[in-house]
Amino acid sequence: MDDDLRLARAASEAALATEGVHALGTGRYAEAATYGPGEKVVGVVVNPNEVRVHIIARYPPPEPLPALAERIRERVAQRAQGRATTVVVEDVEVSPVANL
Repeated sequence: MDDDLRLARAASEAALATEGVHALGTGRYAEAATYGPGEKVVGVVVNPNEVRVHIIARYPPPEPLPALAERIRERVAQRAQGRATTVVVEDVEVSPVANL
């Protein structure tokens, strides 16, 4: 369980450090999170076969959304200990500057 939390934290940090990511998503129908004793990492689901990262992208993004998702997937996959890695673009946050 501690390994899952460490992995979830590392995936969260990698995703949030990627230009074009506004925040991590919380899931649509069920909470997207990894749980541990007294802690949860929201936006990252770690299970034995997969790491799934839910993001909210900035708009306008620095690159097309599929390319942004792939860049995050590659960063997280390096830490995923051989598990499949999926990035879900859950929403887009419009920057106030984009409205000018």
